[in-house]
Amino acid sequence: MYDGKRNMVDEKRRFIRHPLSYPLKTRVVRQSAEDILLHGESENIGGGGLLFKSVERVAEDAEVEINLTVENRQFRIDGVVVRCEPSGNGGYNIAVSFRRPDEALKARMMEQVVRIEEFKRRLERRCGKPLDFSWVAKQWIKRYSGLFARHYDI
Repeated sequence: MYDGKRNMVDEKRRFIRHPLSYPLKTRVVRQSAEDILLHGESENIGGGGLLFKSVERVAEDAEVEINLTVENRQFRIDGVVVRCEPSGNGGYNIAVSFRRPDEALKARMMEQVVRIEEFKRRLERRCGKPLDFSWVAKQWIKRYSGLFARHYDI
């Protein structure tokens, strides 16, 4: 979590990063002028924050609201930019630290949605027919939630 200090080295070691590549919209919250809306793509996400790519630079310490669509489900995450570095292809890698513990829970939920959708696709290939997401989610939870939970401090 962001505590007003740039301590990303500790955070990188403390949180597992998971690749998560989805389009996102980021609103940079400004105090006086109009907010800035950016489009980009997530790179990875962990319990402490996320990294995304954008064609525009964002100032460190900027407050952001990120709207991310993961497997047709919307998530909104609030955070603060802790790093913005050129990516080498004309864009920027922007590291965002979550502001509150419930934002980390959203990150876990996003990862679970991705894993459940992958599990659903595998089951549908085996069965040869579409399956209900809710039913598949219950099956995934029975089989894998214990393994998934071991990666987090719960």
